[in-house]
This record gives sequence, C-alpha cells and structure tokens, in this order.
Amino acid sequence: MNLKRKLPWLLLLAVVVALAVVAAGCGGDEEEAAPPAETGVVETGAAPAEPPPPEPAPAEAIKVGLVTDTGGVDDRGFNEFSIDALEQAAADFGLETRVYVSNVAADYLPNLTAAAEDGNQLVIAVGFLLTPDTLTVAAEYPDVQFAGVDHFYAEPLPNTLGLLYPTEESGYLAGVVAALMTKSGVVATTAGKKIPPVDNWIAGFQQAILDTKPDVKFLNAYSDDFDDPAKCKEIALDQISQGADVIFQVAGKCGLGALDAAKEKGVFGIGVDVDQSFAGPHILTSALKPLVASQYLVIKSFVEGVFQGGQNAVFSAQTLPDPVLLTPFSADVPQEVIDAVEVATQKLSSGEIDPPATIEEVGK
Repeated sequence: MNLKRKLPWLLLLAVVVALAVVAAGCGGDEEEAAPPAETGVVETGAAPAEPPPPEPAPAEAIKVGLVTDTGGVDDRGFNEFSIDALEQAAADFGLETRVYVSNVAADYLPNLTAAAEDGNQLVIAVGFLLTPDTLTVAAEYPDVQFAGVDHFYAEPLPNTLGLLYPTEESGYLAGVVAALMTKSGVVATTAGKKIPPVDNWIAGFQQAILDTKPDVKFLNAYSDDFDDPAKCKEIALDQISQGADVIFQVAGKCGLGALDAAKEKGVFGIGVDVDQSFAGPHILTSALKPLVASQYLVIKSFVEGVFQGGQNAVFSAQTLPDPVLLTPFSADVPQEVIDAVEVATQKLSSGEIDPPATIEEVGK
C-alpha cells in the first residue's frame, strides 16, 4: 500500500484515541461512570449469577377406581359403604376417583377393564362374584394394583390383594342376640346366594344358637338373589309363618325385603354388613363387616407407598385392635343380652371361641 495514502488514517486513529483518554480523565473527577450494560459475559473471577429455580410441576393426583357389584350405588350395604370409604379417602388424600357401576354380572369384566385402561393406579372390586374377572384383568394389567372385597386368592397375583372378613364372628354375635331374644324358640336366616361369604354368616349364627340356647330351632333359606327385596320378603314371610320371631338377613339389598317382612309382622330383625337400623325400631342390631375401615386403610396404604399385593388380608376380631362386630342395640335389648355379647366378643378376640366358617361344620 502507498504510505501517503495510509498516513491520514493513522493520524485520525491517533487523534480519536487521545480524545478518549482525555475524556476519561476529566469525567472521573465529577461522577462515577455508569455501570456497563449486561452482556451475558462474566468477568474472570466473578461468581456466575444463579438462575431462578424452575417452578415445580403440580403433582398428578393418584387415581383410584371402584367397580361395584350389582344392586346399585344406594344398596344400603356393600356398594354404598365401599363408595363411602372411597369418598373419605379422596377427601383426605386428594385422590381422583371414579365409580364403575355394574348393573348385571356381565358388566364385571368390561368395568374392570375400563377401570384399568382409564389410568387408575388402584382398582377396588366390590364383591365375591367379581373374583374371577378381577384375576383375569389383573393379569392383563400388571402395573395396576387390585384390591378385592370378599376375595380370596388361592394363587394371588403380585398385583392383587384379597380382603377377607371372617363374618362367622359377627354372625356368631348375632346368633347370641337371637337366641336370647326369641320368645317363640324359632329364629331364621334369609340368605342370598349360596356362596362362602354368605354361609360364613349363617354358620356363625347357627353355632351361637347351639352354644347359647340349643333348644332354639333355626331356619334358613336362599333367595338366589342379592337385588330383589320382594324375593327375600316372600321367604321371610314364610319363615315367620313357621314361628320365627327373629329374622337375620344375609342377602344384601334383597334382604331389606326380609327386614320389611319382620316389621310388617311385628317380629324382630337383624341387619347385615352395615348399620341397617333405618329399617325400623324392630331392628335389634346389625352384624358388621368393617367395609369402610378396611377399604380406607387399603387406599391409605397405597397412597403411602406400602400397599402389598400377592396376598390376602384378614380383618377379624383377632387382627383388629378394637373390633366392633355389632351396631348399637335397640331399646328392646336388655342389659343381660348386651353383657352376654360382650363376653362372647372377648372370647372371639382371644381365640377361645372360634366359630365354623361353613354350615357343614356347625355343631362339630
């Protein structure tokens, strides 16, 4: 390059640098220079600015589904009180829940399948009759946990938990009441279908009659139905015509018809599963199955991460810390009967009384 052409640019650059130095020297005496604008470049030796922590993503609610047995959600028994347990747990633990209603037995399998496919992490199957379909669906959805009310799994899957209630114990206490309250010397059970969870009640009831007052006669008949109160009412009316003055219903919603027959004919009734004193003042007591307490505990265990499948859980007088197997008594029940029930309860808890679980074992 020609030096004559380059020289003016060199002179101009020198002037600019000199002016900049002068300006910096003059300004420093009057006020501090403004801080440099942020450029994203960190000076050597300076600590980098911490970025703000990300907002935590909202936790997804645990989803729990419940598949009912037939009889409706307001059956005053199995379904209704299982749903009560689900609603209590949902309120306490912030669960997302859904109830799948089975109107007929053919609904069991599709309802269980839908509950699994809908993303429920825990599915509760209510009722003994759902056992086979529960095992079928549990095998297809191994990542979903299943709890079956009145289910006994001889070979449980890793994701199935059977909930067992030795209701022969509650049935036994109902039998003590019936034996001591009958005036005619005849008592009766009006049953639904002949399945183990029904016969458990009856076996305990009959054994208590033999143990408490062996001269009392007991009748039993099956409606082969859990839903139609008219069928059980007809059976109970027949039993009353044979002299029965205490009717113990073991038939779910159908059994409400038996309690209605007892009211109509002026005899005593005993409810089942839950408090059925709503049927009238003739209800001496109700034999309980801890449906709400047991299912709430199962859901709680799932929420807390300690749910364990692959087994059966038993809720009995010996495993519950303070077993309540009967509801409060009506005003017709005298103190000596209440005392007798208390003694029997203590013996059940200690194992001194161990009622049979099948009708065939009664009296042996």
